[in-house]
Amino acid sequence: MRPKLFDPDTVIASALPLFWRQGYEGTHMPELLDAMGLGKASFYNAFDSKHAAFLTVLDRYFSAVDQVLARALEGVKHRDEAAACLLDAILTVARDPEGRTDGWRGCLIGNTALEMGAQDEAVRNRLDQGVRLLRRHFSKALSLADSDGRFLPDSAVSALALHAVAGIQGILVLAKAGMLEEEIRAAKQTLLLTLKAPPPI
Repeated sequence: MRPKLFDPDTVIASALPLFWRQGYEGTHMPELLDAMGLGKASFYNAFDSKHAAFLTVLDRYFSAVDQVLARALEGVKHRDEAAACLLDAILTVARDPEGRTDGWRGCLIGNTALEMGAQDEAVRNRLDQGVRLLRRHFSKALSLADSDGRFLPDSAVSALALHAVAGIQGILVLAKAGMLEEEIRAAKQTLLLTLKAPPPI
């Protein structure tokens, strides 16, 4: 087999924004090959199929988000600040840096779930990993003490972490659909308020 003449990480990084903006079905092979800078033979030698490339893109996205959220929590000491830092980091990642789609590209987890749902087992497994990743970071944030030194019980941390993930995904869907900036900020602040106290369990 001939050696690859390109860096797989680089071409996947080039494919990520395209899938992110246009979705799986909306991304056609000619533009994917163009974005990746590959010919058909090189592409299929490396990835076998568009589907395989998309799974690799999801893996790269989750790895990048993991790093972004870990950095967002560096040095943060209190629960409320940590939760706010995570929400701000997710909103920053979800905003299209080039201002397309009314300024929002959303979260690739939410975008893919809305497009492909439970139809594709491999994709569904990746999305589950992505949700678990988000829950893990929110659980870490919510496990911190508040400014008065009080901690939430583990059951509350788990429930609120899931609530945070569901809440921010909902905000991102509405943002991508054109929700006004002031409404996005208000929704974020309301979500933060719900994370301040233990839920009734």
